[in-house]
Amino acid sequence: PISAFKAKLSGLEIIIKYLKEAEKKSFKEISKILNRKLSTIYNTYNKSKIKFKKNLDLSDTSIKIPYNIFANRKYSILESIVFYLKDKQKLSLIKISLMLNKSYSTIKTVHRRYKIKK
Repeated sequence: PISAFKAKLSGLEIIIKYLKEAEKKSFKEISKILNRKLSTIYNTYNKSKIKFKKNLDLSDTSIKIPYNIFANRKYSILESIVFYLKDKQKLSLIKISLMLNKSYSTIKTVHRRYKIKK
């Protein structure tokens, strides 16, 4: 859910924390889904637990970001999210910046970077 991304964690930490705690996936499953090393998944999850002890906010399910978009390592986590919200969900960059609790200039830059890499 989009509301999970308001947490004061990195995008990868949020995704791994969500998949582990809400979806009850194993570290091995998460590793396959995100196309990352098992040790990266394990270490990132442990860091996320230290930095953010509460549960993620899963209240806003109006937009659910499919986790398969994160498998392509060519793009950063934030680039993948912004691309999905802008090009697939047809949201404005201003709305995306509010939803992700990031500045407009950050979102604009990330979207431009995604298009350059495409």
